[in-house]
Amino acid sequence: MPKLVVLWFVLFVAQQLPAQELSCKVRINDVQVQISDKSIFRSLEQRLTEFVNNTKWTTETFSNQEKIDLNIEIILGGYDQNTYEYKASAIIQSRRPVFGSSYNTTLFSFNDDNFDFKYQDQDRMDYQEGVFTNDVVSYLSFYVNFVLGMDFDSFGQEGGTIFFNRAFQIANIAQQTSVKAGWKPFERTLRTRYNLIDNMLNPRFAPMRQAIYLYHRKGLDQMVKDPFAARKQIMLSLTEVKKVFKIAPNTVGLLIFFEAKSDELVSIYKGADDIEKPKAVEILSEINVSNLNKYEKIRGG
Repeated sequence: MPKLVVLWFVLFVAQQLPAQELSCKVRINDVQVQISDKSIFRSLEQRLTEFVNNTKWTTETFSNQEKIDLNIEIILGGYDQNTYEYKASAIIQSRRPVFGSSYNTTLFSFNDDNFDFKYQDQDRMDYQEGVFTNDVVSYLSFYVNFVLGMDFDSFGQEGGTIFFNRAFQIANIAQQTSVKAGWKPFERTLRTRYNLIDNMLNPRFAPMRQAIYLYHRKGLDQMVKDPFAARKQIMLSLTEVKKVFKIAPNTVGLLIFFEAKSDELVSIYKGADDIEKPKAVEILSEINVSNLNKYEKIRGG
């Protein structure tokens, strides 16, 4: 076959392949597990990473620069070699680029203490909408759709609804099928997958989604062009967050917002005009008391 034809064929095939949406890295922290051969954990890391990165989660086309940066650390508390049961927690973090800069902002950061699962090498690792495959597939599929929802919300008002609905469907099916914790509304902690998705779809908490859009698209993405106008939009986003604080001060949506944004907010407003700083400290100290000392650093600029 002539070289030119071969080159055309390669380019044609490449154009037909879907461009996946995520640049995901799954890491398994096995420090607490005392077994001699830990190669099974490295194999599982690779398989989970490939599952997320090779699955086509949307109908959109993402360039390499637009891919969502997703990191999942699975912290093993125990592993039973006889039953293949993993006792684990997980840290899920996603970031997205800020327009006109090399800066990536943390969009989502969450500690999931309920990440127990059973896994063997021959187990299926594929996502089918409306189908429960196994717990670890459900966990990852839930968080991928949740992260996509957050990302799309940050670019358009309630733009992530379709993905939040998929995450809700995954949670609902798992609630009926799985015996693992984290899928039900009433458990020992607020930090459950059910509460996460409920906060995004519950009309009472709709201002949080408006805040995500204002903060990122109208705020951060305009920072290079007009920092003053960008900070004004970020302040408007905080007034939306305050609406949720007034009706549900301990809701998980507020927790994840400030876990992702508290340090960034300090950096943003330390560089603000003197007239802006007191207002920023006032509202932040009211709606996020746990980081009061952190926000006081804004005054020093």
